[in-house]
Amino acid sequence: MRPRAAGAAALAAVLTLGACGTTFVDETIATIDTSPDATTTTVARVAEDAPLDELLIDIETLMFDLDQVIIDDDLQALEVYARIDELWTVAEPQIRSNDPDDVFNFEQAIGLARTGAERRRPADASKGYKIMTDVIDAYLGRV
Repeated sequence: MRPRAAGAAALAAVLTLGACGTTFVDETIATIDTSPDATTTTVARVAEDAPLDELLIDIETLMFDLDQVIIDDDLQALEVYARIDELWTVAEPQIRSNDPDDVFNFEQAIGLARTGAERRRPADASKGYKIMTDVIDAYLGRV
């Protein structure tokens, strides 16, 4: 065998065998309670005729600590955002029909909440909350 071919074979063997290793899975990190005593919480659907001010307050309340929820529990953060999105789905047409120019400001805050929850970025959720409080205060102050 030529020295070059032997060197290439040795390098291939080192790289191939070096990829083998022990995989450690910490099962305490991601466990799901599947016991018969496990409980689930179901949140009521958002009524299509819900008053806009109540929808906005509910959105603001959910966004208040979304940043901390993102830090503590990714899955719960996605659930909180899903509820925010349900509320926004009902609120958005009401805002659009009365004040279409205001929709962008609300969507900006909602988008930051979504980015925060989906990409695990608590700072985005926090910024979204700050924007949302300002937008809600300005909107409800005029209406």
